[in-house]
Amino acid sequence: MKKILCFVVFVFLFTSGEMMGRRPVQTYCNPINIDYDFGPGVCRHAADPVVVLFKDKYYLFTTWDFDGYRVSDDLLIWERVYFPEEIRKIAFTAGGKIYTAPAVAADSNYVYFIDYNHTNLDAGTPVIRSSDPASGKWEVCGRFYGRAADPCLLFDNGKVYVYQGLGANNLTSVFELDPKTFEKIEGSELQLRPSFKHVDELPGGYNLTEKGFNAELDAAGFEGKCQGMPCPEGPWVTRHNGKYYLQYATPGTISLWYSDVVMEGDSPTGPFTEMPYNPVSMKVGGFISSAGHSCIFQDRYGNWWKATTMWIGIHNPFERRIGLFPVTFDEQGRMRTHTVMGDYPMPMPRERFSPESIPTVGWQMLSYRKPVRSSSSLPEHTPELAVDEDIRSWWAASTGNSGEWFEVDLDDKKEIRAIQVNFAEQNIDPKSGRESDYHAYKIYSSNDGEQWKLLVDKSQNRTAVPHDYIVLERPCKSRYLKIENVHTPKNGNFALSGFRVFGRSDQKQCNAPTGVEVSRSKTDARFATVVWDSIPDADGYLIHFGYQPDFLNQTIQVKAGLPCRLTLHTLRRDQDYYYRVDAYNEAGVTEGTVVSQE
Repeated sequence: MKKILCFVVFVFLFTSGEMMGRRPVQTYCNPINIDYDFGPGVCRHAADPVVVLFKDKYYLFTTWDFDGYRVSDDLLIWERVYFPEEIRKIAFTAGGKIYTAPAVAADSNYVYFIDYNHTNLDAGTPVIRSSDPASGKWEVCGRFYGRAADPCLLFDNGKVYVYQGLGANNLTSVFELDPKTFEKIEGSELQLRPSFKHVDELPGGYNLTEKGFNAELDAAGFEGKCQGMPCPEGPWVTRHNGKYYLQYATPGTISLWYSDVVMEGDSPTGPFTEMPYNPVSMKVGGFISSAGHSCIFQDRYGNWWKATTMWIGIHNPFERRIGLFPVTFDEQGRMRTHTVMGDYPMPMPRERFSPESIPTVGWQMLSYRKPVRSSSSLPEHTPELAVDEDIRSWWAASTGNSGEWFEVDLDDKKEIRAIQVNFAEQNIDPKSGRESDYHAYKIYSSNDGEQWKLLVDKSQNRTAVPHDYIVLERPCKSRYLKIENVHTPKNGNFALSGFRVFGRSDQKQCNAPTGVEVSRSKTDARFATVVWDSIPDADGYLIHFGYQPDFLNQTIQVKAGLPCRLTLHTLRRDQDYYYRVDAYNEAGVTEGTVVSQE
């Protein structure tokens, strides 16, 4: 097995507010740092994750994972495991090399795996299982016939269900499998959602499908222009306290707005009712966006988590990453995915915990729009793009030679706690082998920009760490940081989509935004426009909204420098909403006041 340095490095002793009980907090930072495989467009890919806990180990399966999957003891460090070749040829419907949108579930004895059947439906869809997936040993245990698009597998009270659906013409449905043979039980298939032929028929704006809207944070230019059929996909079912939560992804994976919508029912076959607080999972703005086509699982402590798809879409429309967010169910049974500032350091508990009480570890962004220098740069990939908090832009040196460097000036000595190094793919050689696919580098600190001290030494690293997250053993007080290249994967240029520095600053918290006003569209109630006054020392704003004043579960992050005006499109026509605008900077978040719409 090949050890993968995950999205978390252990840590550490923190001060008050950074302790859960008496145990030091461990942290992670999205997107998770696995060695994403290369696919079309000469870039790394992964999507549609499924995580299962089986015999005290976690297993991660994703779209576009070549040959295998990953195993972890703690959701922190992952190892790659490979399917046997003879199993791949049987179980992978795309020709035995990769799998797509897998269905994975476990009972007390086995982990079961079903690939998305998108080739020969007449040949049937194989079901494989393993009693020891950490070893890579699998066996065929059955085969069923029929469509299995974006399947989800559920074992419930002795019965086996497959949920599937991708696109408007392949609606979300469920059917049963025989638990002994895994053959499809004739007559068991049920449609779980009504059929819609146009987005205007739907009550919620989260289903809008205008492709020009994919990368737009503001929806003002799209009111009245969104056309086409809705595209629900990626069903997933969770059972909690006797309720069944059916979620599906919308409006399509190629979007910053990629989200999950949840429906609730009293049985695994419904009927299901769409919830008024939808979407249930949305991450728009910040360093990386989108949170759709997800799975929900429990860790060994009973905490709920969502592993989800996050979108980049630069080198290829399907360039994606994996994110991980806490999930809670309140006393009313309302599901909530905690995505606010969800690409900042977040706690990884080793016990039962409440995400509401500890939403972050209190480390703020110190590198946003700070002065930068580099050894060289390509004309369209200048140094400031590595600190603009946008994974879709990047700095690239003119070569991939050892010694190329990037430097950031934090303006003053700051208390540095963690660094996330996000590497970009620039001019890579797709023909180079896996042996060249690794990052090696060094990070130095300085107080004057002339005398440098080695802070992080990854010069001997031999794995791909595209989103390397380093937590310092001890806080470092420094003004300057410099990263120096040792090796870049696949003969590419040394390139960074984000050199992100987290810690504490002596800066004062900014004031709460004033002048907040909300106007609901009179022609299409799925749209609303929020305006607020600019705060001079803010790094950005958090626009929260929801169907009740105590349940503002939707958040869009707007960075400073953009207009203090945002048009939303995800609202339900039949629902009133409440809103709050917060401001944030290096000192933390300043909460605003809840307002209602005009």
